[in-house]
Amino acid sequence: MPMKTSTRFVKAAILNTCVALVLCTLCEFLALYVFKTADASNGWIWPMFFINFVFSWCIATILGMIPAIVDFGFNWAMKRSNPSEGAKFGLLVNIPINTIYSVILGYLVGALDACVLGGAPFIASVFGFFQNIIPVWIACFIVTFLLNGPVEGLARKLCNDPAPQMH
Repeated sequence: MPMKTSTRFVKAAILNTCVALVLCTLCEFLALYVFKTADASNGWIWPMFFINFVFSWCIATILGMIPAIVDFGFNWAMKRSNPSEGAKFGLLVNIPINTIYSVILGYLVGALDACVLGGAPFIASVFGFFQNIIPVWIACFIVTFLLNGPVEGLARKLCNDPAPQMH
């Protein structure tokens, strides 16, 4: 639905705080305990977590400010459903949007960790991406599906931007 730029920013900032927390927690957990691509002997790597959080939050918030991504998801869902179908429509809107976010965030966070912070060759970021994309996609899908509506409502309230009436 149409919204002011300030509302879009507040929505993106709040929603992507949650997405970044889940993404960074999941990726660090996978690296330490599942794929063992990071040294878990000292436990959780807080500096890497915070670097990843800030980086992923910034990227996700920038993506959230691009109306074409939301429009693409809405149009994709409209071909398969309509807004009156509620949760089904919301699930369908979320599929292409979440795919764009997951691919971009999954790759960039992995490249930051492996290549920039870890000094690995470029190809390591590609393998890391393929290793993490499915759990990242699922986790981000769940977070955005559950929180999108409530966060939009909060952003509209904070920015005094009522939702347009559906006829």
